[in-house]
Amino acid sequence: MNLEPKLPDELNKGSDPGGSEPTPIPGGPDPAQLPVPDEKLKSAARENPFAKFWMRFLGFIFQPGSLRIWVGVIAVSILGYVGYQMIMSKTSVTAISESQPDDDSKPLAVKAYKVGRYNYEDSLNALGTIKGGVEFKLSFEIPGVVSAVNYREGERYEEGALLISLRQDDILLRLKRAQAERSKSEAQLKIAEDKLADHEKLFDIGAIAKTAVEKVRLEAESARYDLQAASLEAKANEIMLEKSNLYAPTAGTIGELNIEEGEAVTQNTLVGTHLSTNYVLAEFGVTERDLNKLSLGQRARVFVDAYPEKTFDGTIDGVGSVVVGQSRTANVKVRIENPENLLVPGMFARIKILLYQKKNTLVVPTDALMGKENDYSVMVIDPDRKTVRSQPVVVGYQRTDYAQIDSGVREGDLIVITGLDRVKDGREVRIIETQEAEL
Repeated sequence: MNLEPKLPDELNKGSDPGGSEPTPIPGGPDPAQLPVPDEKLKSAARENPFAKFWMRFLGFIFQPGSLRIWVGVIAVSILGYVGYQMIMSKTSVTAISESQPDDDSKPLAVKAYKVGRYNYEDSLNALGTIKGGVEFKLSFEIPGVVSAVNYREGERYEEGALLISLRQDDILLRLKRAQAERSKSEAQLKIAEDKLADHEKLFDIGAIAKTAVEKVRLEAESARYDLQAASLEAKANEIMLEKSNLYAPTAGTIGELNIEEGEAVTQNTLVGTHLSTNYVLAEFGVTERDLNKLSLGQRARVFVDAYPEKTFDGTIDGVGSVVVGQSRTANVKVRIENPENLLVPGMFARIKILLYQKKNTLVVPTDALMGKENDYSVMVIDPDRKTVRSQPVVVGYQRTDYAQIDSGVREGDLIVITGLDRVKDGREVRIIETQEAEL
């Protein structure tokens, strides 16, 4: 059975044969309710293949059987929606293309920048930690048992403060004994020297023999040696007593404490560390990309949360020559004088390294520059004619956002900062916004 849809006879013939009534289709819809194509639709069916397809399709779906009719209705809806979207999409693209002509005869809408003078600088920002300027390892020169720890980690003290002491009972006992021996030797020497003086007088008058004088002289020399030995013993014990105490070499803090009272220590025991705070170091890491921007003596500013309104000035005191770790950074140290002991080792620090600085200088946005390095120019707007011209400029320093200009423009000049790819000499422009630097 051939189910191919056929175009109604009226359309195949190309004309209406006189308005004859349609023949009813068994099981189909009422012929009176079927849509009757008008002359325009017939003409379109003959001339437009798409319309002809639609007419054949309509003829097909109105064949007997209600299921076929409903399927046809759904198909018509879907195909109609798709066709509508295709037509509207084409219309939209055409409208957009027609609404954006690049007509050089019309003023080009641009944003302008007003050239001004500012205090210009560039910096490298980093995060780091405050550390003691000088770090001493604390240890005793003699063995002993810790008797007193006078300062804990982070506590501040002045130069000469007693930090840690060892038990001194035995040392004091030996010192007192040595001092007593020294006193005894001093007395014996005095007696021997007086005796020698008496014997010399007797010898001078011939009362005694010379051998008696020499004997007394030897006794005096022996007493003198005994006194020296006693003095050295006392001195040695005094030194031992002094070595049983650890004193602060400078003003600072205990950075690390490794012992407690009652612990035995030897000469090799590291009891702690002393951190000098007369000056401190802000240590941080920089990537290898920024390493060549830094040098010794370069100025820096340091900020800490403890004093949010205060700026601490410093200089770069060391730049690491080796890039280490997975972060690929080198260690940098900034020295900061700390006479008031405000900065404490361990503080979190924000460091700002000044890479470039110039006051009261001309500044333009980097996006306004055209050309390449050593051959830059900007598009200057004539405020009267509303036209632009290319103006060469000499760039002194360039950041990612603004560039410092040595010459080429003047304060108050208006330059183009948008649409530079469409601007050329003599082009008329219309300024829609004027901006100034935010420095």
